[in-house]
Amino acid sequence: MIKAIFISALLLVSLSCVGQDAILSGRITDVINNEPLIGATVKAGGTGTTSDIAGFYSFSLPIGEHSIEFSYVGYKSKTLTIQVGQNSTLNIAMESEAILSEITITADIAIERETPIAFSNIPTVKLEEELAAQDIPMILNTTPGAYATESGGGDGDARISIRGFDQRNIAVMLDGIPVNDMENGRVFWSNWFGLDLVTQTIQVQRGLGASKISVPSVGGTVNILTQGIESTKNLRFRQEVGNNGYLRSTLGYNSGRLNHGWGISTALSYKRGNGWVDGNYTEGLFYYLRIDKQFGKNLISFSGFGAPQKHGQRPFSAPIAQVDEQFAREQAVPESALEEYNLYNLGRRYNSHWGYKDGEVFSTRENYYHKPQFSIRHSYQANERTFLSNVLYLSIGNGGGTAPDGASFERDENNQIDFGKAFERNQPTVFNPHGLSNTIIRASVNNHFWYGLLSTLKHDFDDSWSFSGGLDARSYKGDHYREVYDLLGGTGFRTESLQVGDKFDYFYTGTVNQIGTFALMEYKKNKWSSFLNASAARTQYGFKNNFTNFELEDVGVQTGTIKLGANYNLTDHSSLFINTGWLSRAQRYSNVIITNFWTNDIDGQVANTYENEDIKAVELGYSFSSSKFSMNLNAYYTIWGNKPLDRLPTIAEDVGDPESNRIPVNIPGIDALHKGIEFDFAFKPTNKITIEGLSSIGDWKWDSGQIVKGVLPNGVAYEYEFDAKGVHVGDAAQLQIGGQVRYEPIQKLYITFRSTYFDDNYANFQPETLQGSDGGRDSWRIPSYTISTFHTGYTFNAKDIKWNIRFNLLNVFDSYYITDATNNDDFNSPAFRDFDAKSASVFFGQGRRWTMSLQANF
Repeated sequence: MIKAIFISALLLVSLSCVGQDAILSGRITDVINNEPLIGATVKAGGTGTTSDIAGFYSFSLPIGEHSIEFSYVGYKSKTLTIQVGQNSTLNIAMESEAILSEITITADIAIERETPIAFSNIPTVKLEEELAAQDIPMILNTTPGAYATESGGGDGDARISIRGFDQRNIAVMLDGIPVNDMENGRVFWSNWFGLDLVTQTIQVQRGLGASKISVPSVGGTVNILTQGIESTKNLRFRQEVGNNGYLRSTLGYNSGRLNHGWGISTALSYKRGNGWVDGNYTEGLFYYLRIDKQFGKNLISFSGFGAPQKHGQRPFSAPIAQVDEQFAREQAVPESALEEYNLYNLGRRYNSHWGYKDGEVFSTRENYYHKPQFSIRHSYQANERTFLSNVLYLSIGNGGGTAPDGASFERDENNQIDFGKAFERNQPTVFNPHGLSNTIIRASVNNHFWYGLLSTLKHDFDDSWSFSGGLDARSYKGDHYREVYDLLGGTGFRTESLQVGDKFDYFYTGTVNQIGTFALMEYKKNKWSSFLNASAARTQYGFKNNFTNFELEDVGVQTGTIKLGANYNLTDHSSLFINTGWLSRAQRYSNVIITNFWTNDIDGQVANTYENEDIKAVELGYSFSSSKFSMNLNAYYTIWGNKPLDRLPTIAEDVGDPESNRIPVNIPGIDALHKGIEFDFAFKPTNKITIEGLSSIGDWKWDSGQIVKGVLPNGVAYEYEFDAKGVHVGDAAQLQIGGQVRYEPIQKLYITFRSTYFDDNYANFQPETLQGSDGGRDSWRIPSYTISTFHTGYTFNAKDIKWNIRFNLLNVFDSYYITDATNNDDFNSPAFRDFDAKSASVFFGQGRRWTMSLQANF
């Protein structure tokens, strides 16, 4: 691998001798206060760069005429046509958008030295240079307070936490349209493969954020903005290759602004690979089309995209010794426990869910899904002070995930599934004359039909006061069922001889309907900017069992939000902000409507209690910027009251009968306190070197310990006692320290090295399980680790085509580390409940990986 790095570096340096270009450089500032704009994007066709901490930019272009585009979130884009000669200089003063674009309004984009929240921008250039073949959340580890992992290593199975709040409590917005599933709040990144092709910028807002819609997030907001009519004309083709057979081919086109106000942006991408984890193959296609038409004061946009895909998965974590026995010893797993394992030293790549079928890799755990999303936008600029935006969107999801059902598989000498023997067992015998399948592959299908309307009116009363308000309406219908996916050579399944496509076990429809209003008042004058936001909404949950036609009466929940904040620019280089807020949020669908068909023989039912989550938060921040150095310092304090449980505990209907139905119950009053400090900086000692750093110190603990009393639907009273008070919240690192050095030895060549350290990461657990002698005990603390990445690239011209070649190396030092863990995992064999390494199941991080890409810009 070191040899590969040397060859790549040598290739890049040699390519630097190709072509004789001119250098275009300059500084990008705010037109009013002359402050530098950090991270502004500069593009010329398919080539570009971003401004540094002092607002300076520099890149090379062929001598001649070029159209140069300057863009920055919250500012009006500028496109200039200039004649580039030797060492040309072009300084740009950009104007903050007094009349904001439709996307900026609906997506609630934060603006530096104005919006009183903590946020970070991830520009297009950073995505192109550093994302490699990773899921989008992985690049967000470069922002303070974020913790992203690849979980079981499946393509698209990444997850992210911000300030200790998991993905269900982070709002993901695409051009202002909510993406989180309306039933469970999840985001499945495999459905968004290819978005990096059309992304203009990603803004990560930490805490309550700037979102004004009626159901905001708790931990943060990830705003993804796509390219449109404001971008410059370009046509590009990119080919990527990587380890384990990874290939990705991409074609993208943006027309820019055409005659008569038209604009078209389109992209197509195909990928496949075998996966670093055994059996975690991937194959996917991404398509995107956006058409803009501006006429007079109106702009209409249509967009549609989707990513049909399938990929193998490794859904279950494993005991440490099963992966690496010596690593388990280093974590104090005793020899007496190691002797009980039947399987050990299987390695980080091992995946138990696959084998060979007809000579091809076949996984019993495959995710397959297609979730196209369409939107129609209309914006109307009535005058310089009044702006109206309407967005109608539609999402149609079809697919699910597979798993084995029936008798267990036999395994070969490598402990992989022997599908040949499974086929043999499914053939007719004396005891099975009809050849019914003993073992099948089933699919858990989750289809949905989701549409919504987001309407916003913005009016500036004068140069200081402005008002925004509107309507947020959504309707969601999800069909959930289990069906036969593959009979594995048999004639049917179970005594009823179920065939492929037949539904069994469960088939229900869940509905979520929500309507809300929001209002925002903003004040900006001299050094002050402030806001007051209020929203109210009603959410209705519905349930129908399609096997029995039983239907619950809809359950309605009222919610509300109040947020306010202020920013004060102390000097031309520093500013201070504060924000606070209160959220009354509905618990998610599964905590209100109980659909656990595996512990009950009855239809769905309304939970015993479903009081709203109660969130209170306050945040302070300070920022400083100068020509050589910039930094941000934030402190936050969030109280999360009545937090919903991920899995509901069950209580027997009849205490004296262990065989009686067990009823899942909500446990109210589970509270948590998340507080911490975040810091990040950038330092540019020379024009060729940029040094960046970040740190996040969290203190996240549960704050509950009580006896909960309730009554089951059959009238039986129960008590539930637990003690989680003072116990650290698990599933995300509470300490993060990172740094990056970017070096540009010559024009058009960059070399970037980044390392991030994570610690104070406690294994995931359920706080309500801390009962009796386990009360008040911390879960197992995962060993700290450091992960490093290397990125380099070079731009050159050949035959009137601009070429970009890039090389990425992930986990440079092939570090052995654990990213995710489950405390006291009962699925381990053998299972322990001692809150230590032997009791946990884990996912190890992936080893060293590489990608290389070549892009042609026409």
